[in-house]
Amino acid sequence: MLVYFVNHSVAPKNLGGAERSMIKLVEDWYATDPDFEAHFITKAPRGQFIAAIEERGWSYTAYRYRGWTIPKADPPLSEITYFAREDYAATLQIIELMEKRRPDLVVTNTIVAPWGAFAAKVLGIPHAWFVREYGDLDHGLAFQLGRRQVFEDIGLLSEAVFTNSLALKAHIGQYLDESRVTVVYPSVDVARLENLAAEAPARDPFPGALPGELKLTVVGRLSDSKGQWRVVDALGALAARGVAARLCLVGSWEAPGYDMQLVDRARELGVADRLTIAGEQSNPFPFVAAADVCVTPSGIEAFGRTTLEYMLLGKPVVAGNTGGSAELVDEGVTGFHFDPDQNGSLADALLRFRLDDDSVPRLGAAGRERAHSFTHSDFSNAAAIERLVRTAGVEQPYRLPQFARHWFSLPGAFTRMHQQSPSMTLSFIATRLRSRAARLVKSPIATIRRKLSR
Repeated sequence: MLVYFVNHSVAPKNLGGAERSMIKLVEDWYATDPDFEAHFITKAPRGQFIAAIEERGWSYTAYRYRGWTIPKADPPLSEITYFAREDYAATLQIIELMEKRRPDLVVTNTIVAPWGAFAAKVLGIPHAWFVREYGDLDHGLAFQLGRRQVFEDIGLLSEAVFTNSLALKAHIGQYLDESRVTVVYPSVDVARLENLAAEAPARDPFPGALPGELKLTVVGRLSDSKGQWRVVDALGALAARGVAARLCLVGSWEAPGYDMQLVDRARELGVADRLTIAGEQSNPFPFVAAADVCVTPSGIEAFGRTTLEYMLLGKPVVAGNTGGSAELVDEGVTGFHFDPDQNGSLADALLRFRLDDDSVPRLGAAGRERAHSFTHSDFSNAAAIERLVRTAGVEQPYRLPQFARHWFSLPGAFTRMHQQSPSMTLSFIATRLRSRAARLVKSPIATIRRKLSR
């Protein structure tokens, strides 16, 4: 069985949760089906994702494309049309790739780039879509056509849709047939995770920590949307209440100087000496192992892979009360929820660990047991693979009109015409201008005639 997996990210610095989840799904599929073969369609140029694919000896083809979900709202038309040329060219190339070796199934692993889905539907190949993010609510992306239109089209172009949480299923269920959506929690190699966590951290996560101080770790890209600033504020609020705590942030930052913004924020609150920014780490898990409590401070997460990893390592978690992480954390049993929109809510949740000294080991152990249950359930990769195999057997899947293929070829044809013969383009423009001028001249005459005829 040949399956094409379509990815959206170069992963310039590290693999995101969507890429890691897809790789683990493919690994599990190879482990259970000797006749399975994966080929990846991914974004160029080479980054950490292609490096991970090459490391495993898997085949791939890379193209330059963008998508219908973009980094900012209301970009200039020139920017949209510029990238549209690459998107159309990539779609045509993907169609040709699938014709050379027709897959049994195409799987899109992102809401950002729909081009693999379009190619599959031009050729009448069954297609499945993994939606692993909200897009606008969690990553600040903008839908060119609007959220409703994008998710409605995802439903139209897919014989099966998957999400990574019940919360995300309910969200997209507003726009497509929710009964067709299957929830699959990302799978984690627990043994490997535990081995990595047993290694020594690359640096001291909590320098100067005293016995009894509450040690907090957050892993993830440093940005406003990820909410590390909320934990810095909570650190200051705890200090104001006489509760000693220390915070370690692990992850890179995209905005220049954002790390220093967090340090300045901590300094204003009088807790800069209790904050460690460890930066990007090839192995972040020893920093998790060194903590008492881990925090998922973002406003909303589609799933929260780090939340699951925290729990698998036996750490109680404090997470926002919306999105996928909220359904992972059992309130009062494996950790606590907080309201991201309410000042002081996170500090209140963290304070509960100091009011009950036994809560850290007790909730941590319950969290590990709960996290293990997610890997052996109807939400597992095994259930997803079974559904994907059934999807590949769908007869006469939805197919785009034959004209669609010609439509995808037009921008490239126009570009080639212009490059090969600029005079042809100028002649075309001149003809249009002459025609327009002639209509403008005739317009007043036609108006006078209409008035005289009345």
